[in-house]
Amino acid sequence: MSKSLAVLHNVHVSYGCRAVLHDICLNVSAGEFWTVIGPNGAGKSTLIGLFNGLTQYDSGAVTYAGKAVTPQNAREARLKIAHVFQATDLDPKMPLSVFASVLSGTYGRLGLFRRAGQKEKKLAMRALDVVGLANLASRPIGQLSGGERQRVALARALAQEPEMLLLDEPTAALDWRAQRDICTTVAALRQEFSLTVVMVTHDLNAVFSLAQKVAMLREGRLLWQGEVQDAMEPKLLSTLYDVPIQIADCDGRKAALF
Repeated sequence: MSKSLAVLHNVHVSYGCRAVLHDICLNVSAGEFWTVIGPNGAGKSTLIGLFNGLTQYDSGAVTYAGKAVTPQNAREARLKIAHVFQATDLDPKMPLSVFASVLSGTYGRLGLFRRAGQKEKKLAMRALDVVGLANLASRPIGQLSGGERQRVALARALAQEPEMLLLDEPTAALDWRAQRDICTTVAALRQEFSLTVVMVTHDLNAVFSLAQKVAMLREGRLLWQGEVQDAMEPKLLSTLYDVPIQIADCDGRKAALF
């Protein structure tokens, strides 16, 4: 049985007078791939931010590797947890190179006033090679496509040498080919580096093809959590999104239709 790595226990989060997450319980074991799904505004991004301390909570408990994650010691967890956000538009004139962007993933471990050495530079280049972008190392990052920038973000996360990877809608606003490339890259990284992954996504087909476990969030509450094969239930998904959803079998692969 896998050892628990990150645990949310009866966690409540509010912003001012507005409750955002209610009584959240989630147990992520080392090596698992979880996806968090649900409609817009359900609190998915807020939830995954609990693991590395980006989201502060009012009550309950958050632990990582058996230690409480609090504002005072969140940095310790962040050294082991990499966080990749949605792709954003960049100024094409931005002079920062792809290599420099990936190298910045090593800075948290180095600490203040220490410069990256040969070890960190080799790590950054290996990360770029793993995501298939070593040939673009010297290119300004603003000149990359959205899919390429997301692969750079994954390489930067990998350069951090994390145990756990948080992905917040990594394929949002990307075309289908770029979405496929990102999903393929994530799957390969998880296998090669034995990563624990928690991914927020609206792409149910990515859930079916990548995930082991699924957490369904609606209006700040966990509606359901369990094995991915049990999540492929039309009635359950229809209740989650409040829209009729059917599951089709396409040559052995499951696909969501709505």
